[in-house]
Amino acid sequence: MSVRWPQNVPRPGVPARQAREEAAREQSKPAEARPSNKSAAKGPTGKPATGGRAGARPTEGDKDSAQGGVHRDGMESGTQRGSAEGLAGGSPRGTPEGLAPGTARGTTPSAPNLPNPSQAPRLPEEKLARQAPAVPTESPRERDVAEEGTREDARGALEGRAMLRGAVLERLVRGLTEVEQKLATFLENPGRQGVVTLPVVLSESSVTYEFWRLVSVQSDDRNFLAQSLGLPVTADDALLLQTLRQEIHAAFDEFQRAPSGKQVRVRYEEVLTRYEAARIQPVISGHDTGPLAAECARLQLPCEPEFTRSLLLSPLQLAVALSPEEGTATQVMVAGLTLTQLGALVGHLRRLNPMLGNAQVRQFLLRAATDLKNALRKPLGDAEVERVQELAKQLLRLQAVAMLHV
Repeated sequence: MSVRWPQNVPRPGVPARQAREEAAREQSKPAEARPSNKSAAKGPTGKPATGGRAGARPTEGDKDSAQGGVHRDGMESGTQRGSAEGLAGGSPRGTPEGLAPGTARGTTPSAPNLPNPSQAPRLPEEKLARQAPAVPTESPRERDVAEEGTREDARGALEGRAMLRGAVLERLVRGLTEVEQKLATFLENPGRQGVVTLPVVLSESSVTYEFWRLVSVQSDDRNFLAQSLGLPVTADDALLLQTLRQEIHAAFDEFQRAPSGKQVRVRYEEVLTRYEAARIQPVISGHDTGPLAAECARLQLPCEPEFTRSLLLSPLQLAVALSPEEGTATQVMVAGLTLTQLGALVGHLRRLNPMLGNAQVRQFLLRAATDLKNALRKPLGDAEVERVQELAKQLLRLQAVAMLHV
């Protein structure tokens, strides 16, 4: 079988001078242009062969070895150049560079298998699709539908809160109207006690409890209230109650400004003025002490005095306070007595001195609840109650003396 020799490999019989020139040109090339696979030829024993003279002809074994190497490695430039160097005489010391240490004599090593980026194995397209992160694609139609749903939810929450405020506003108008009508009915036949007690409390806390009592029992009502407030149905009790309190507070503020609220308030004050002229003192609770305070404590929500303050408070009334510091000279509020005890005390003062007016009764109680020496307010106790009774008796004696002199 004939073998075609590469052009850069010297054939047998070619002068060695050309081979040395070829080796010198290879050495003068840049480092990156040289073949990457330089090996040292070794003899049969594994030691480097001591090449002969530069002009020595290759033996038959060398010829066969070179031919076999070329036949195995093909026409690759690196292998051809390495073979040429090995046949040309190798390094200046006489060691051939075509064979690597440990290579059998007469064989030429092939080029290393370097990875080729263009021939890198490719994964199937389905596997690549599975490995690639899924990017959510949202069409304009789906985005419009999502935005429309968000707008619908926001619009529904606004409508629900408006309906809730309207219901609270109606409840306040109805509640104040009922109190005004009851007071007007009692004034037609007041009796001789000269006092009337109102156990009704109309405050933010009391109205809040009316709604909270319903939603705490029925889950459907709770879900409806959460949706009306714009909250998810999974909202906890603390968030739901706090949001409900905020809406009811806004409804109370709106009641003060609404025409319907102003009208019913004017009628209420007119009835109290008639009580003042009849010398009948209305006594009410200034704050709500119902179960909502305990519910707020359980949910760790604040329970301010403004939250429990009654809407029925008026300067023409006498109210029960939560603390001695509460109340002013115009709005008298006393602490230390319950509503029933305060009403009974006012009735007793009326019996001790039938000539007492409502303003005098309020001033007596204000003086008894004030420490003039220390300028502090104090709750009413037994000593204060006795002092109030003594003041009523002294005023009666003075009034009798004044009537005798006239």
